Amino acid sequence: MEFLAALEGWEPRPAVKPEPSGPAKTPEEERRLRRMISNRLSARRSRMRKQRHLDNLQSHLNRLKSENRDLSNRLGALVHYSLLLRGENDRLLSEWTVLYNRLTEIEHVIRFRQFQRLSSLTTAAICGGFGSSATVGEPNLSSLIV
Repeated sequence: MEFLAALEGWEPRPAVKPEPSGPAKTPEEERRLRRMISNRLSARRSRMRKQRHLDNLQSHLNRLKSENRDLSNRLGALVHYSLLLRGENDRLLSEWTVLYNRLTEIEHVIRFRQFQRLSSLTTAAICGGFGSSATVGEPNLSSLIV
């Protein structure tokens, strides 16, 4: 019953004092009365400690909830930013692939032309004249460069 009363804002009863007009109490009754008063005060202090502890726990819970909310918001922002960076990375990788392939094609055309020049110079030296520099089906270097 006292526990429920404490939860409902129960205030402790004033300390019981022996009535001067009443009959004299035996030492055993006085000891029992003092012990009862001491127990009530101890119980009151205990309830107050429990209440302080409960308040501290509630405050700690509120701080943790707030911190959790902040961390959740930060995580959401980081996930969003990560997705943006992945998209940008994919776009750059695709662009790099296209440029790399174009560069490889240009290198092949240059090597092909160098090979043609060398072969036409070799043919001209053997035949004593100069061969034609343009070959049918040769890739056009200017069409590859954009």
